[in-house]
Amino acid sequence: MEELFKTYEAQEPTYLLADNVFADPIAVSVEPGNGVIPAGAVLYRKSSSDLYAPAASANIIAGNDLVVLAKEVDTTQSATRAEAAKVYTFGHFIEGYVLVNDGSNNYGPVTQAHAAILRGQNIELRPMYNSIEAIATESDNSATVNVTVTNDGHGTGSASPSSGTYGTEVTLSATPASSYEFDYWEIVTGDAELAGNTLTIRDKAPTVKAHFKASA
Repeated sequence: MEELFKTYEAQEPTYLLADNVFADPIAVSVEPGNGVIPAGAVLYRKSSSDLYAPAASANIIAGNDLVVLAKEVDTTQSATRAEAAKVYTFGHFIEGYVLVNDGSNNYGPVTQAHAAILRGQNIELRPMYNSIEAIATESDNSATVNVTVTNDGHGTGSASPSSGTYGTEVTLSATPASSYEFDYWEIVTGDAELAGNTLTIRDKAPTVKAHFKASA
């Protein structure tokens, strides 16, 4: 079976785990004066300076450019010079290891509400498997599973096709109710990958939910 996961720089997956279609990290400039920022921290790009800074809860919103820090960076070395850091702009990460700043340079796991916003920017949080072998053991790539689409009561959603085997790409469509517009998709249960309106089936039958918001 094709290797599903790899570790960054061949280290043990102690904080970040990326699948085999994961892009290489890119370099960004991080705002000075934010202390030591741990790997896995969510950063956002500040419109006033174009520098990246640790994201507090209020900064994890759909309108901000959000990334995940690949390796720890120390921003105390200079009070005026921006530090270079490597970040991931998308991919799959271990639940509990993607971090939000509490506003006082203390970091803790992002909430489910944060995860939904991050998912909208193709930053996915997933449970950590014990090993690659466990993934291979649990997989049955020939099984056909159904895709269930639910909604939040302010519109409807559909999937085409509505079933498939491992690797099948499903197009999701959302129709908002009057005075509402589509907001985002959420994977509620099952195993799948979500990129925009495309769902890729993995091992377990997925349920996805269409979320809507009031029109501006």
